[in-house]
Amino acid sequence: MKPVFAKILEGLDNEIFKTKVIDQPYFSTAFHFHVECQFTYMVESEGKRIIGDCIENFEKGELILLGSNIPHVWYNSEAYFDDKVNQKHARSISVFFNPDKLIGLLAQLGNMQKIKAVLQIAGRGMKFYGETKSQLKKLLVQLVKEEEDFPKMILLFKILEVFSHTKEYDLLASLGYTNTYQLKDNDRMDKVFKYVFENFAADMQLDDVAALINMNKQAFCRYFKSRTQKTFIEFVNEVRIGHACKLITDGERQIGNLAYECGFNSLSNFNRFFKEAKGVTPRDYKKMLATA
Repeated sequence: MKPVFAKILEGLDNEIFKTKVIDQPYFSTAFHFHVECQFTYMVESEGKRIIGDCIENFEKGELILLGSNIPHVWYNSEAYFDDKVNQKHARSISVFFNPDKLIGLLAQLGNMQKIKAVLQIAGRGMKFYGETKSQLKKLLVQLVKEEEDFPKMILLFKILEVFSHTKEYDLLASLGYTNTYQLKDNDRMDKVFKYVFENFAADMQLDDVAALINMNKQAFCRYFKSRTQKTFIEFVNEVRIGHACKLITDGERQIGNLAYECGFNSLSNFNRFFKEAKGVTPRDYKKMLATA
């Protein structure tokens, strides 16, 4: 799919920020990007997300800041779409703010270089942890609940202050990542991503995937890499390894069974790709979790 260009504050010329609360059976947003920065707390949900060229599992409790124009989406796991057994919900709270308008307003109060630097770093996506995460979560919840504009603005300023001083974050997209998606791409990549997330454990044929968006195999490979900055096989293996990490973390499977459940055709291939992605073998990864 293409990442749709979302116009969050369009038509609201005097608006600098807005809040959004999602509470529904599953997230329905397509892969998209927007000028506004987005700060989101995942109250309740799990699945897989894409931020730039980063593909990872997500779960409730994560707190992420996205800079301007970085493509992103949160896809829920299959259980969220099963009406018969589904008691799950996708809940999140967010604040969106126009960085240029906000910096322009704050510039009257002093030097904004630290905040500008943070928002530039956020172009790769920032995932917070530790005391910073606890502090920011509390401020964001207060901001979303507040009804008066002025107290909301004060809370947003406090959030920005925490952003500008903390070092408790992980960057998500790779160094040098740039948004290469084009608005004219239609929904082709959306079809591919959803197909991979639903079928990564199976033996996917490149011809079949390319046919989803009416391309031949060679054209599809060029197209996919030009948009994602990685090959299709690299993308699929990242999804598979991410799923394996989740299963290991949950303690649901023996290591020897993971390779085939995650779509690898041999245990040796699984171990090799896992070590390339995580720097350790699956067994060592499990031991690290046990001692953490």
